[in-house]
This record gives sequence, structure tokens and C-alpha cells, in this order.
Amino acid sequence: MLRNTNSVSSCRCCTRRKMSSTTTDETSGATTLSAVHPDIIQAHILKCLDGPSLASISTTCSQFRALSDHEHLWSNICDATWPSTNTPRVLQVISTFPRASRSFFADSFPVNARASRRRADIDRAPEFISSVDLFHRGRPILSKVVETETESSWFRCSPFRVDLLDPKDAVTTAMEYPRSDGACEALGEDLTLSWIVIDPKGKRAVNVSSVKAMSVERHWLSGEVKVKFATVVDGGERGSASEVALCCVAVTFGGEMQVREACLQVEDMDGTYLNGRDSLGILLRGLEGKRGKWREEKEGKERYVEFVNRKRERREMKVMAERRLDMLCVSLAVLSFVAISTLLIF
Repeated sequence: MLRNTNSVSSCRCCTRRKMSSTTTDETSGATTLSAVHPDIIQAHILKCLDGPSLASISTTCSQFRALSDHEHLWSNICDATWPSTNTPRVLQVISTFPRASRSFFADSFPVNARASRRRADIDRAPEFISSVDLFHRGRPILSKVVETETESSWFRCSPFRVDLLDPKDAVTTAMEYPRSDGACEALGEDLTLSWIVIDPKGKRAVNVSSVKAMSVERHWLSGEVKVKFATVVDGGERGSASEVALCCVAVTFGGEMQVREACLQVEDMDGTYLNGRDSLGILLRGLEGKRGKWREEKEGKERYVEFVNRKRERREMKVMAERRLDMLCVSLAVLSFVAISTLLIF
């Protein structure tokens, strides 16, 4: 969740107090919850909850299930969680989802979506929308929506890359420049990112960002700070380099901590950035797959570390195979030289 946890905790405490004061024993003559007007419950209890809490309370009884299913509650939660969704284009697309904002939240809030193993039909998705929000200590510093067409041969054959900013654009922030490794690590904890890929035609969405940064690197010469957010997703055929892929979002800050670049790419275990066709297939499988439990940030970090280890192992195996091939070529050359020398002598 990208909202302030202190405010969420206070809302939950407030909710408990209000619920306990309205659910006393009927024999004591106190007012029961059923006697409270639904508008009061929505305005003073449900409106104070975050998405996971609202979803949980809707399962407690039929009354809460009916009251928590109102569109304005989920629309406000989506707006507070992801400011970029409050744009005409995204709002129009969300309105077409089966349960509008509630369906969108259920798709987009969980991280580490389990991709479908079914082969994706890339022709069914002529475009997708990226709804992106970057936060520093819970405060939004960048919110933007980018639409990407997927039908052209240029998109499908070129290396896949979605840029959030134009080359000449830069977003000013009030962050301090990290001048030590400890400051870089602290910056990684302070920054959160949401990159939601929306399929307007399929009426699905998936968050391909790890929310928390996986790495923060400071370039020794240029002074640029690159923050990487990454999510591991199931990719192509088993045993291939793209069996497991990495949806990587790189955010680059300048020396004055201006956001100069933010882009999304898909990488395989050989370290190769995939083209548009293969990347779109992976994204579509993520859109169609099952969502993990909410707030699985620890599991996401573990999968990222596993991906990095497998990538290193493949690189080492590739280097060893190349060395063996070089040794074989040298041995064949020596044997050929000896054989020719022997024939010339005799």
C-alpha cells in the first residue's frame, strides 16, 4: 500500500472504537450496529478505511458487504493510492471493468502476480496504458499516464521500452542528494513506485513494480542516481532464457535530484532486453494470471534475488562453455598442425 501507515492505523483504531460502541449487548439497552444509519457507517467508518481493510470488513456480514460495494468508496481509495488514475482516460477505462474501481483495485494493488501459463494472444491487445506514480516518504513527486500502441511492426520488432518522460523533461524534487552508501540505502527505503499496466480491451490491470526499490546506485563520474524497481514474472518456454523474466523500472535522478528518466523494460535471464512482441506476451500473461496476496514485498525481494542468482549462474555456465569450445578449437588446431607436419615429413 502506498498510503501513510500511521493514518491507516489511526483509522483502524477509530473504526474499532465506533464499532465497539455500537455492537453492545441488546439486553443492556445500548444501540446496536443495525440501528445506525447506513450513511453514518459509510461516512464515518468505511470512508476511513484503506483498500485491504475495506475488502476485509465487507466479508463480515451482508450489511457491510452491501455498504462497502459503493463505487465512490473504491474510487476514492484508488485516487488516494494512485493519483495518476484520476485522469479522464484512466477513469473511463476503469468504469468499464466488471466492478469498476473495486475490480481495478483488486487487480492492481497486489504485487507479484502469478502469470498465466497459457500462450497470450498479442493481437487482442492493440494498446495498453501505463499509470505511474512515484512517491517519496508517502508524498507523490511524479504521476503520469502513458498510452502505448502495440500493433505496429516497429513496436513488436524493436527492443521494448516505455519512457515516462520526454528526453528534455525533468521533474524537480525536494530530496537531498545521497552522498554515501548509507544515504543511498535510506533513499531506497523512502521511495515507492507503482507502475500499473492497463489493458483497456481486456478490462484487466496489473502492477509490474516492486513498490520498494530493489537497488540504488550512484554513478561515480556523472553523479546520477539510478533507482531500480523490479518484479519477476513467469515468461516463455521452460528451459529458455525467457522462462523467467524481469519487469524492470529504472528511475534516474540528476545531480540536483531531478527525475530525468523513468522507463519500463523486460529482461530475460541472459540479461537481454526483449523486443515488443515477447514483452507484450509476458505482460498479457501477467494481466491474465492470478494475483498474489496483498503486500507480498518480502516474497518479491526473494524472487528478485533468486532471479539475479540464476542470471549469474547462466552467465558463468555460458563463459565455461565458451572456454571449453575455445580449448576444443585450440586442440583441433594443434592436432591438425601435427598431422600436416607428419605428412610433410613422410
